[in-house]
Amino acid sequence: MEDQCMGYVPHTKPFDHQRRVWEQSRELKAFAAFWEQGTGKSKLTIDTLGHLYTEGEVDGAIIVAPNGVHRNWITDELPTHLSPDIPLRSHAYSSPSATTRWHREAVDGVLGHRGLGLLAISYDAWMTDAGKKAVWHMMRKRRCLLALDESHRIKTPTARRTRSILAGGKHAPYRRVLSGTPVTNGPFDIYTQVSFLDPDFWRRELDIGSFTAFKAYFGVWDRGWNNAQQREYDMLVGYQNLEELAAAIKLISSRVTKDEVLDLPPKLYTKRYYDMSPAQRRVYDSLEAEFMAWLDSGELVTAPLAITRMLRLQQVLCGYLPVDGEDEPRELIERDNNPRLKLLRDTMEDVNGKTLIWATWTRDIDMIMDMLRAIGRNPVRYDGTVSDEDRERAKQALKRGDATDFVANSQMSEGLTLNEAKTTIYYNNSYKLIDRLQTEDRNHRIGQEDHVTYIDLVCPGTRDENAIDALVAKLDVANVIMGDKQRSWL
Repeated sequence: MEDQCMGYVPHTKPFDHQRRVWEQSRELKAFAAFWEQGTGKSKLTIDTLGHLYTEGEVDGAIIVAPNGVHRNWITDELPTHLSPDIPLRSHAYSSPSATTRWHREAVDGVLGHRGLGLLAISYDAWMTDAGKKAVWHMMRKRRCLLALDESHRIKTPTARRTRSILAGGKHAPYRRVLSGTPVTNGPFDIYTQVSFLDPDFWRRELDIGSFTAFKAYFGVWDRGWNNAQQREYDMLVGYQNLEELAAAIKLISSRVTKDEVLDLPPKLYTKRYYDMSPAQRRVYDSLEAEFMAWLDSGELVTAPLAITRMLRLQQVLCGYLPVDGEDEPRELIERDNNPRLKLLRDTMEDVNGKTLIWATWTRDIDMIMDMLRAIGRNPVRYDGTVSDEDRERAKQALKRGDATDFVANSQMSEGLTLNEAKTTIYYNNSYKLIDRLQTEDRNHRIGQEDHVTYIDLVCPGTRDENAIDALVAKLDVANVIMGDKQRSWL
């Protein structure tokens, strides 16, 4: 490794919480930054990397992040926060380009660089043969810091992705996990994230030797009966010992919330209401009666199954004929007569400046884009129908002021900083807490100087309102585990 000056100085001035935690954690082999979105956990990681490189502890880094987010590390985070005195060569791995000559040369350039080499790769790309090979070569040739951004992506211990990343993590001398929402579905989510950092942590600190034992200790279980299959099953009815879990997590992590450390302007919440058309009402009432009968039937009711049924009701509220699975729903009523789309159009007349509009289905975004253009606005879209390059162009267009509206799929919000928009509109809500938390914080983070208004389009007396209630109920469990103060949310 090249000669280096001693004592890394952060390139951008840290906030007090960033400096304090950096000084406490920068030399630790394993550490978790369970910081809410917008509080600067990427900068903390980059400052830690700069320190470890300057001290001669590492000469490489691998950042694993959701697809698209991994590019943000290369294009936004590193150029902003890493000292230009550090000789860096970095590359965002791309599976579609992995076999091309230029991509192979870029990866080889990172591997052979005489300074600090950094490879950013998505969770999906990690699971490809070529991706695993690139990561393996990095860890063989360099002493790496391996960081998992949005680490809740490895919460399921039996998943192939999780097992592969756990195996790979053992070869990195320094490990970090980053997530503002590590326990969105309950305390069991935290098990694997901490195991990645330290495989012996749970046995050493709590004498828990397996995920089965972890669930038994922190879950409250009862025996349920499945009438359809005529058998008993283990039914989770609650959680226990959460204070003990929270105390253990503090030994290896830092928890930061925006309310604690940032002087951000307030979030303002409001709702806009509409009534269903007669055609929607007939389909909705029939489906809801079927849904309630199913709940009362004694059949095994799991959260995924319940959410699937509720999504079908939500599809009707959005003007679609309901479908199951990943299929796109078909339109139940003409777009010109869609009450929800009409409400969005009316809402846009009252909006000043740029907006973020979050939606669930591709057809939602198609309709919204057409409507916005028809009223003279200049929207851009950010979903799975456009390429990585076009998504990057959409983001930059909003930042430059070329676009008035950013219309996006709510499941693709991770890693975005869009402070230019002061209004966020939910055309519909995801039933996943993490989607709501991620989307809310795209424009309510460090650098935001104005209040942000969140507008939900709601059909009163329907599952639109129940969706919000369900998300709030999930948040209560996360608050207990992470030690957050109770907050009113919507």
